[in-house]
Amino acid sequence: MFCKPGLERTYGIDVTGLDPKGVGTPQAKQAVKDGTDQLVLTTTTDATLDNFGLVLLADDKKLQNADNVLPVVNARTAGDKEIETALGKLTRKLTTEDLINLNRKVDAERLKPADVAQAYVESKGLVKK
Repeated sequence: MFCKPGLERTYGIDVTGLDPKGVGTPQAKQAVKDGTDQLVLTTTTDATLDNFGLVLLADDKKLQNADNVLPVVNARTAGDKEIETALGKLTRKLTTEDLINLNRKVDAERLKPADVAQAYVESKGLVKK
């Protein structure tokens, strides 16, 4: 686990074992809920923690950065300046809290990602309804 050295040095946590269930997977979160594991690596935009009775710990020593949404496209095939402009507008509007809510709609409410994205960009005035 790439976090092990940081957890040990920065927070003094003695990591004695790793359970390879994956980052933020339902299985990993369930293992913490059941007490099989003591912590789970997930993202700051994980919208399903409440379903497992889990909370994000405050990183008061700044070991990890929060998720930051950043569009990445292939420079050769991305298209024209219009695409760059549209992605720039989205980047300026989309917050971490927005992303958590969008993830909740897809991950917890099981709505279609395309429908959630369309409703979001319309609500922010990024496209016409």
